[in-house]
Amino acid sequence: MKLNKFFKFPWYVFFLVLYAILSLLTQNLGQVDSSVVFRSLLVSLAPTYVAMLLVNISIRDIQQAGLIVAFLAVLFFSYGHVYLAIKNLQLGEILVGRHRFLIFVWLLFAVVGVWGILKKQQSETLTGNLNFILFILLLFPLIQITLYELKNVDSQSFENIQRGEPISEDLPDVYYIILDAYGRSDVLKENIGYDNTSFLNDLEELGFYVANCSQGNYSNTEISLASSLNFNYLNQLSEELTAETTDRSLVWGFVKHNAVLGKFISFGYTIHAFQTEFSISDVEPVDFLYVAPQRGFNDFEGLLIQTTAAILLEDAGLFNKFHFTADDAKYHRTLYTLDRLKEIPQSPGPNFVFAHILLPHQRFVFGPDGEMELVQKFSSNKAEYYSTESYIRGYKNQAIYISNTITEIAKEIIESSPTPPVIIIQGDHGPSHFSEADRLGILNAYYFPEKQVELYPTITPVNTFRLLFNTYFNEDNPLLDDISVVDPKSWTGGIVDTAV
Repeated sequence: MKLNKFFKFPWYVFFLVLYAILSLLTQNLGQVDSSVVFRSLLVSLAPTYVAMLLVNISIRDIQQAGLIVAFLAVLFFSYGHVYLAIKNLQLGEILVGRHRFLIFVWLLFAVVGVWGILKKQQSETLTGNLNFILFILLLFPLIQITLYELKNVDSQSFENIQRGEPISEDLPDVYYIILDAYGRSDVLKENIGYDNTSFLNDLEELGFYVANCSQGNYSNTEISLASSLNFNYLNQLSEELTAETTDRSLVWGFVKHNAVLGKFISFGYTIHAFQTEFSISDVEPVDFLYVAPQRGFNDFEGLLIQTTAAILLEDAGLFNKFHFTADDAKYHRTLYTLDRLKEIPQSPGPNFVFAHILLPHQRFVFGPDGEMELVQKFSSNKAEYYSTESYIRGYKNQAIYISNTITEIAKEIIESSPTPPVIIIQGDHGPSHFSEADRLGILNAYYFPEKQVELYPTITPVNTFRLLFNTYFNEDNPLLDDISVVDPKSWTGGIVDTAV
């Protein structure tokens, strides 16, 4: 009897909430770590339980209470999706894509829906069927998340790599600093209206070599990092990575557990890395992982808010008022990373430091002087998350800020390091909103002190560590052809057909 009662309870309400959140997570696996979902689950399931309790107390019918709460949950979790789809929609001179109109429609749905549920007696059979259907539906994101986590565990690791002894007491610390989406000077000048000549001159005065004709090998973050951190082209890393490949998760393991990290571990280096909001670039294993104090929403929570009725609170400025937004989190996480970078020279070496700084990449939260300055987003469509005008303004602000800041950081690192360090400052790709060719033009600057290095204007990231290992560790890695290929139909860039 008790077992029968258990199965007739409307568990589907909770399955529905879980499905709404976990299915959103599956669409962003690799962009965020799976663990970021727990707070969202707690904050969503607890009110659902309270709502079930209160509605059941009011109407004294658990079957109807379940259906009412489930219906309201559907309205809640769908509101943001619908709003972002019709935002800026006009009928003649009337802007209909506004909260004031959509709220009215949603309230009407809620009233009519609840009235209809209360009017008709709900059967236990319907509850049992909904429990079964929603449970099966929930299995899909659960299986996808599980397979993703297993793939990460099974990806290449360093179990067989032993930490070596440094070959010299004078080995330099090595800093690999990725400025996400920082484009080449001519690309920025033509598309963004930003002349960064003074920044490049400042780097050269510090002793950097700036490869002024450099391009990325790929125009996408994860595949660009997979290539540079393994100093090879994708098709050389795995037979599965072809021009027809659509599964981006195939490259994730090559970023997280990369050959560069393995090399430095074998050379006896201490590994330092910074946690980012882009979990793919959270490399492993590391000796020191710098994690900024949690502040505001993480990126997944920000996305969840955007796709639910909670967007009403965000657009009303409630979260901004309490500095509890994903924008605020990025702002302070970035400041934390920049501050900690300057402290690493005090750590006993030799050290390898990987810092993926998500500037000048959107989301746009920095003004040119480092103040917090938000740029208005206007669409959920990924290709047009910002208008071109807003994108240019936000990108330029962040490019100016990070250019000025990273120069000072590089100077401080150089001056405070007991052994002259190696510093590589590189864009993983160029700015968005323009042509794919423009996304290939990248910043690429090298500080290789006290060594004769065969650097050249057109060097690409695939040869960065080949040159470094040849120069400082007496290796003999052949330089590869510097190839940048764009194939709009293939996220791998069609590189598979190129002889390398």
